[in-house]
Amino acid sequence: MTKSKQITLAGLLCLNFFIIQQVYGQTEYDPKALAFFKSSLVNLAHGEYEKAIADCNQVLRIDPNSSVTYTVRARAFFEIGDMDRVIADCTKAISNNRNNVSAFNIRASAYGIKGDYDRAIKDWETALRLDSGLDEAKANIEKVKKLRGY
Repeated sequence: MTKSKQITLAGLLCLNFFIIQQVYGQTEYDPKALAFFKSSLVNLAHGEYEKAIADCNQVLRIDPNSSVTYTVRARAFFEIGDMDRVIADCTKAISNNRNNVSAFNIRASAYGIKGDYDRAIKDWETALRLDSGLDEAKANIEKVKKLRGY
């Protein structure tokens, strides 16, 4: 696993805390869903993408509207190269939460890999409207525009 794909344990724990607050509220959450969700993050961080997908599937059986779980599963699909599933999961995540910056950013990357540059640019621009500090999206838009001669 490359350094850019590694997530530190401390970062993972901070992410868990944030997600618990944002997704499940501060005190109410399904303990089984949360356990599978945490496991999916650990598996994703360790490059165990199929296990991360299986964990996300378990969460989605309990909470089929979990935008963040669709986003995590999309990231795992991205890592194994299944761009059609990335796009499907990100689309579902976005339909459940129109402010899901990560879903727009990941879906844009999948569109870019598939050669659908107009959709990629549109999603990166949406991600930037939601989070103006998303340098990766800015850089990708510029690369695609340069490649396309815009």
